[in-house]
Amino acid sequence: MAGKDFYKTLGVDKKATADEIKKAYRRKARQYHPDVKPDDKAAEKKFKEVNAAYEVLGDEKKRREFDTYGADFQQRAGGGGGFPGGRAGGFDFSDLFGGGGGGCGARNFSARGSQGDPSDIFANLFSGGGFQQGPRQAPGPQRGGNAEHQVEIDFAEAINGTELKLRVDNQQVNVKVPPGTVHEARLRLKGKGHPGINNGPSGDLILTIRVRPDSVFTMQGRDLLCQVEVPLTTALLSGRIEVPTFSGKAILKVKEGAQNGQKMRLRGKGVQVTGAAAGDQIVELKIVLPTQLSPQARKLVEELDELLV
Repeated sequence: MAGKDFYKTLGVDKKATADEIKKAYRRKARQYHPDVKPDDKAAEKKFKEVNAAYEVLGDEKKRREFDTYGADFQQRAGGGGGFPGGRAGGFDFSDLFGGGGGGCGARNFSARGSQGDPSDIFANLFSGGGFQQGPRQAPGPQRGGNAEHQVEIDFAEAINGTELKLRVDNQQVNVKVPPGTVHEARLRLKGKGHPGINNGPSGDLILTIRVRPDSVFTMQGRDLLCQVEVPLTTALLSGRIEVPTFSGKAILKVKEGAQNGQKMRLRGKGVQVTGAAAGDQIVELKIVLPTQLSPQARKLVEELDELLV
């Protein structure tokens, strides 16, 4: 670990408090944890470096020594100036494993044998910036990372609410989608994310809801919007038209002289959100003009034109 800047590894200032260092460590550990980034060698290496940095900066005594002597503080602070046995810089790894004349005890360690990767073992031994005797202290319980997932539902399910059964990260998750859920809404499910570290709590599941559009309705807050065609004669003379709603058909009275694009309101026919009054349905009138006129109809329109001038 010679030359390592543990503050830079955790992304904190040298004047950071113990609490700030702990928070930075947890954030980095979640970011690079093997459960979050499986089969990512670069992330695995970062995860080890983060643990090594916190093992020093998280300990008040080690941190003081590191600030004084740097990354090789354990050799200098101990006064021995090197490795066990008085061989500064010329340490024989066979001393660690009890092997005489056999180097590092190669018979016990294959590239990926039952004892694990040798690089992992050396990383554990020197994770504090120098050789440490005694067992390494494992990090405490850590909260798992959040997981993200998307799901698509029908417009009617978004209006009325629905229940979903999902399969996320090999676990079944039951989700209650509340009425009035809009497109791209995000629901947070506590404890349904990635599992924690060392018996820590699981993270959350962030669920993004995508709503398939409807051919008739759009949603605006708690109100529903739709267009309804109105014959020209009804717009001129008044009359009643049939309007679709999510609870069946409704009859709307159109007054004489209705205009194209005019909006009318059906009270309480919008979205019913839990704990609030139902919204309204806004009906936009679309006046339908005839595309062809018979000779008699044309004559009547011409007469009407003269009368309205």
